[in-house]
Amino acid sequence: MRRVVIADDEPLARTRLRTMLARHDGYEIVAECRDGDETVHALATDPPDLLFLDVKMPALDGFEVLAALDDAARPPAIVFVTAFADRAVAAFDQSAADFLLKPYDTDRFDRAMQRVDERLRGGSSPDTAAMRKVLESIQARPHAERFLVRGPAHLYFVRASEIEWIDAAANYVRLHAGGRVHFVRGTVKSVEERLAPDKFVRVHRSMIVNLDFVKRLEPSEHGEYVITMRDGARIRSSRTYNAQLRGVLRA
Repeated sequence: MRRVVIADDEPLARTRLRTMLARHDGYEIVAECRDGDETVHALATDPPDLLFLDVKMPALDGFEVLAALDDAARPPAIVFVTAFADRAVAAFDQSAADFLLKPYDTDRFDRAMQRVDERLRGGSSPDTAAMRKVLESIQARPHAERFLVRGPAHLYFVRASEIEWIDAAANYVRLHAGGRVHFVRGTVKSVEERLAPDKFVRVHRSMIVNLDFVKRLEPSEHGEYVITMRDGARIRSSRTYNAQLRGVLRA
């Protein structure tokens, strides 16, 4: 039996998906989610084979949902359910199993399920990086208020305002906050793009600091700076990013 999660904030939309899916044997709904928090919790605690995902749910950050799948051992097939215009949703066709443009009819749903069946039989995983780029191209991404972190047995959030400094660690980025280190899959550049530039400044190709947690800034040789953070960490800036650092400090 294929396990299914439905994520949509509209009760009628969830009912419609549930009713249409009931016509297809071999699928079992294990969770219905109303927002992003419920969705990532369902993905972490009861991983499905298929996810129906409404891109425009209030409080849903599609990037957080995709982040929950980055390290998943067996990511689900994804069908986006959306009201975006045809020219935008066509892009989803390259990475998701399919998309359903609201309002959709029974024939369109059945065609989507045929593609889902093919994807699941083939065992191919969704390209979450490609889907993330599609979201970025059609949806302005606000500065992150929190980051989704995968723990040993659960997912949790770290608020951006609590992050003191950030550095790179192989394929991950380490968020230093409150005396703890949190690992997020990605690059320093990808994290930098999500942060408010008036609070966070990149001081090295592999490091970002939160200005609210800078304790002391000391000039060093070759025009560099030694930055002492409140937690005692000492970070040396590089000349490449000095102009950016000075610009923020003068603001």
